[in-house]
Amino acid sequence: MAVQSIPLPPPTSGGKAPRWTQPVSFYGQSVFSKYYAQAICVFLLLVPFLVMPVKAQGQAPVAGADCIPAGSFDANTDYFKNHTKVDSAALFSVDYKKSYKVLTTKSSVTAPQSSTYVLYQCGAPIPDAAQFPNNTVFMSIPVNTVGTLATTTLTYLEMLGKRSAVKVVDTEGLVTSPCVQASLAKGEIKGVEDKDQALRGQELNSVDVVFATFSADPLAANRTVLTFETADPGPLNRAEWLEFYSAFFNLEKDAQERTAKINNNYNCFKSAATAAKSPKPVVAWATFNAPSEYNNNTASWSLSNAAYKKALTEDAAATFFFPGNASLTTQSYADAGAFATALASVDILIDESVVGTDYANVLQNYKLTESSDLKFVKNKAVYREDGAVNPNDGRDWFSTAVAQADAVLQDIIRATHPDALPADTPYRWIRNVAKGEAKNIISDKNCTTPDSNTPIPDIALVCKDMKVDGRPSAATKSTAAAFSVILGLAAIALTL
Repeated sequence: MAVQSIPLPPPTSGGKAPRWTQPVSFYGQSVFSKYYAQAICVFLLLVPFLVMPVKAQGQAPVAGADCIPAGSFDANTDYFKNHTKVDSAALFSVDYKKSYKVLTTKSSVTAPQSSTYVLYQCGAPIPDAAQFPNNTVFMSIPVNTVGTLATTTLTYLEMLGKRSAVKVVDTEGLVTSPCVQASLAKGEIKGVEDKDQALRGQELNSVDVVFATFSADPLAANRTVLTFETADPGPLNRAEWLEFYSAFFNLEKDAQERTAKINNNYNCFKSAATAAKSPKPVVAWATFNAPSEYNNNTASWSLSNAAYKKALTEDAAATFFFPGNASLTTQSYADAGAFATALASVDILIDESVVGTDYANVLQNYKLTESSDLKFVKNKAVYREDGAVNPNDGRDWFSTAVAQADAVLQDIIRATHPDALPADTPYRWIRNVAKGEAKNIISDKNCTTPDSNTPIPDIALVCKDMKVDGRPSAATKSTAAAFSVILGLAAIALTL
């Protein structure tokens, strides 16, 4: 929003602006009371517009689109005007120097193994390696080309408008992004070679940086960046990794604006769920582990205690069910009957099993029938995370859902408190198989942002704008109430 300035009088012949003086007034006090009351009223009415965030216009890389011009580097110049301030994420940090950034990642909260990456502005000297830990990776930024060994990375890059930088992708059969699928089909992005190791090495070393989750490919160890967004314990922690990726492109400003919107939308949904009229349900996240070579061909059943699932459940105004020791990540059962008994208080079951497409499969996996007395069976409240998949059944739950926490919470609230959302709210990942909701197949035909430099949108509803049963949601009532107060003040002022 442009800020209007008060015009100054033209300078005098002596080159100086005349001194401004307040004229003497002969009006009475009542006139001044009205004047100042109305002025205050106008100010209050303008406050929402004065603090309204300006729409992001994009952020050019520091020192221009290329490098710092040769011979012009100044050690005293701060080349990074926008700094990431990590608010939620627990597994990365950023330390800014004048011409380089130090990124540190951790593999876990409890037993972290740290990695260090020094990103120096192109055209600046490489920092002295002696001041950093062994195995520190040095990279010139902004990077131009990217490879990724994990599909999760793709969502963050697309949210930054950097799909054009992606050149090679591993596990391409699991890619759910419709536009990346289209780019793979056109040959604009290549799937990384699996068998020919020499060719694989050439492909991975043809890009500026390779992003990998948890472990690096030895063929590209000197340019690999390990990321741990899926291990960061909370939904908003995971979303904030957008700011981590932005550091490689000098797009911190864009990333922070985007994550701020996600945070605000997430907290708005949380408030809407808390104000919902329906009772607080009990939710369990369960898995059937089919017999295989990895478990001695013995079936088992388990409950998850993942921190982000617990947070999502509780933020959706539900009770997270986990009967095991709080320090455990899972509680396993070798007997289906014992497992079913443990679920007696559960109202909603979220099935995370790899196998089982429809409701009949799910019941079979848990050795249940439709006549079961379990509440989630009687109430047809059985959900799966495979509501959005690619043509190969690759789940978008492991891609877009990691980065867009507000959309995930919307999905969970749809299961726990549907009365808090508009009646026609669609599902993305969490589908109710007990009620016959089908998978949505995402293919290259669903690419709606073919421009690879256009950031993909947030797929969540704008919570503050949504209406429930023809009325504003509970989360918007405080805004309406505040506006009513302002109008009230205006009415009082006008009567003075």
